Amino acid sequence: MDKEKDAALQRLTSCLVQVQQIHSTCQTPSITFGVVHHGRAIMKHSIGHRDSGLTLSANEDTIYMLGSCTKMFTSAAVGILVDEGKLSWSDRIQQHLPEFDPLGDPKIGQEADIIDCFRHTTGLASPTMLTVGPRGTIASDPEDLIPILNAMPTRNANCEQRFNREWLYNNAAVGLMALIVERLSGQRFAEFVRERILEPLGMTGTTMTRADTENDDNIAAPCTKLSNGQFYHLPHSSWPCDDHSPLLAGMGMRSSLNDMLTWCIAVMDAERSEIEPGYVRIIPNNPLKQMTRVRRGYWTRPADDPDFSKPAAYGMGWFRIDLPSSQLSSFSANALSQGREHQYHLQNILGNENAPSPLTAVGHTGGMRGSVFSVYTFPETQSAVVTATNGRDFGDASDFTAQILIQALFDLKPVVDLLPWAKKEAELAAGFYREHIEAPWERNRWPNDPERDRLIYVGDYRGFNDRFTLTIAVANSPSTAPSLSVVFNHRSASECPLIFYQTDVYSFLQPDEDYARTQAIIAKDYKQMLLRFKVDEAGKVTGLWWQWDIEAEAAWLKRVPT
Repeated sequence: MDKEKDAALQRLTSCLVQVQQIHSTCQTPSITFGVVHHGRAIMKHSIGHRDSGLTLSANEDTIYMLGSCTKMFTSAAVGILVDEGKLSWSDRIQQHLPEFDPLGDPKIGQEADIIDCFRHTTGLASPTMLTVGPRGTIASDPEDLIPILNAMPTRNANCEQRFNREWLYNNAAVGLMALIVERLSGQRFAEFVRERILEPLGMTGTTMTRADTENDDNIAAPCTKLSNGQFYHLPHSSWPCDDHSPLLAGMGMRSSLNDMLTWCIAVMDAERSEIEPGYVRIIPNNPLKQMTRVRRGYWTRPADDPDFSKPAAYGMGWFRIDLPSSQLSSFSANALSQGREHQYHLQNILGNENAPSPLTAVGHTGGMRGSVFSVYTFPETQSAVVTATNGRDFGDASDFTAQILIQALFDLKPVVDLLPWAKKEAELAAGFYREHIEAPWERNRWPNDPERDRLIYVGDYRGFNDRFTLTIAVANSPSTAPSLSVVFNHRSASECPLIFYQTDVYSFLQPDEDYARTQAIIAKDYKQMLLRFKVDEAGKVTGLWWQWDIEAEAAWLKRVPT
């Protein structure tokens, strides 16, 4: 065993040069990474800095945003309650949250269960822009989550119901699990996870609340890179969002490399104890339960190369895949180079020569503003690869680093050079804003259209079961003509200036890439940043249409009488 560990460590050490190249190519402040093998951490390393000024080095205790890797802890919390007999995996959501009743499809309220929420098959559109506004502002209250979800579209573009027919990622639906944990345990979600999971495992570097980091400055600042070559520290004062348990459960936690390596060891230890009779746990008082159920595959994710790869399967905060497979990187932020036009993931499949002996990987990726966190576990060898980065403008360095480490750890053949793929992703990412956002925004803008008196638009516009408001206000401006701004759900920190786009249409997208990056509006298409006002024959504004989700019909927000 020691010989194998030494050989693995030698291979891992030899690939540090490649990780350094990824760090340079993806232009991220830092990459922190580590490896577990046969139940023990054998490597920990950091490259770069945790701050935007590049003065403070990152290390294995630096705290990064977990993003969607938070869901691992949420499903573990539910697993503990299932093991105690307080609920069942097949419980319908309405049994515990009777107010959950989506209007678009009665079957969702009647039949959707806990597994449906975790595996993203409720069919509900994700209210991303209604929960996280500009600058990372939390744009809704926890008590508004269910009414907003009840108002979500449930049909696809062909007008077919999606419930248990399509896979549609939805952080808010997973957030319902936090409300269930709170109702059954009588504790705040953050308190339950801390007391039942983090403290027993000694995970002191994992944060659930803002108070957890008050006396700790070893925090990776989520960053974006500006056109002048400098890094900009993206505001993240809203995270962790301990006052919004559903968002916390879906994507709001933070953790360090040391803690996440401990987490991986504990997860695989608990899982193995449920499978192997007589197995002696590495962690005697391991609090984790139901890990074999949590990490099982529940929804197939078809491979792009069906003739070669086996399909991946999504579980509850984890996805499973057998290597070799093109699906290894399917949840990463390296999406541009994996599109139909390029498909670099099909050209860079790890371990083709190892195909007769498939290797099961169970993991997840968590992407947030200016950060990515990746976790991969390998139950057969009790191994894990954990990577984190605090920048993502020019590709997902976390994903590329994880693939390099996985290839070295298991000595996969033939050796794949991932640097050309990383360079392609960086190239595509560098041109994405201009090509896919700003250019079409400019092509469809009619700045010479007649413009009405801007003051007629000022007021509140409410929709989504009356739980979300856009406020059009007069912005402070040095010009003589009044300028408009939009505020998301009364959160003053979310205020964005509006630009005249067409007659009765205003945009909160600014034609400036640095502005877009620093404001970090979560949108895939410029149309999501247009507000189309409806003016009646009397010249009064009655409401506005907002294409908040590019895959859903525009939502109507009615003007609130003053």
